[in-house]
Formats: sequence, C-alpha cells, structure tokens
Amino acid sequence: MTPFRIATLASAVLALSACTLPNPYSSQPAPVTPATPEPVRPPVLPRPVPQPPVIELPEAPPAPLPEANNASMERLADSLAARLRASAAINEVTGPVLLDDIRNQAGSPVDTRGLTERLQAQLSGSLNFVSGPEVNSLRQQLAYQSGRADMASLVRLGKQSGADYLLSGSLHRAGSGFSLRAQLMELASGEVLWSDSVSGR
Repeated sequence: MTPFRIATLASAVLALSACTLPNPYSSQPAPVTPATPEPVRPPVLPRPVPQPPVIELPEAPPAPLPEANNASMERLADSLAARLRASAAINEVTGPVLLDDIRNQAGSPVDTRGLTERLQAQLSGSLNFVSGPEVNSLRQQLAYQSGRADMASLVRLGKQSGADYLLSGSLHRAGSGFSLRAQLMELASGEVLWSDSVSGR
C-alpha cells in the first residue's frame, strides 16, 4: 500500500469518527421539553350600565263622585213613572200596590225618600197605593238576599199591608251620572210584571 493511500484512508477514518450519528435504536429516550401551559384568563364581563333611580309616585286619588242634583233625580223619577204608565203591565194591576223605598246604591248622598214620594205622586193616578204608618213599618221588614226579595217575606208583607203588588226601585251609578231602576212584582206569585231603568246626570 502506497503512502498516499494510507494517508487517504486515515483521513477518511478521522472524518467518519467526527461525524457519528446517534444510534436510533438506543434505549435512552430522547430529551423532551415540558410544555408550559398558558395561564387561564378570567372572562371579561361587560360592565353594568347604570340605571336611573326608580321613583315611585303616589297613586292619584280617586275622582270624586258627582253630587246628585235634586232636579236631575226628579227628572229620573218622572221618566221612570212615564215608562210604567206607557207599559202594558199597568193594565194587569188590579189591586193595591205597595211602593218600597228606593234603595240608594249610587255611593252619593241622595234623598231617596223624597225620590220615592216623587215616584208615587207621578203614578198615583194610575196605581192604587197602600199607605199609612203601619205600611211604613212593614216596609222595613222586607228581607233581601243578594238583591232578590225573600218570597215568604213578600207574601207575608202583602197580607199584612193589604197590597197585591210591590213596586221597588234602586238608584245606581252610571258613568258620570245615575241610573234609576224599578220593577213591579205580583206578591202572590212572585212574577215580575214590569222592569225598566232610566239614566241621566
């Protein structure tokens, strides 16, 4: 072997020894760099929008009920009497009639006794009313249950007063005005022969 070849082989061995690669089948695991977790940031919540303060206002006072005008009440009584006189039911009345005091259910002070007398005066030519102090006391014995007359009381009242019929009425609120209602009942049978209402201010 020539000296040149020996020098070439020696340099090749040195080059190979300097460039050795790691054995892929080595039992040593490859070094692993642990991953650093990113910090968890809290969610960004929207800032609350300031609300204006709530001011509670007091409720408005109820509107005062209109006062009952005596002239208006008299017109209601006259109009209701005219309707009864014009009805066919008045021809069926053959006996005396007891006029019960008009009941005030309107919520305003009203002279219902004067209204009752006005109604009686308007109908006195068409109906025969029983009257007297005894009848006035008997009127107070009418037993009303839920707005309907107790039949036993009505029959007893009819026998005691000598009346065959009962004319009763009531005053109610109707918007900004009033409503006057009435009905004519036969005491023996409890049949309502006539009922009507009128309204006004």
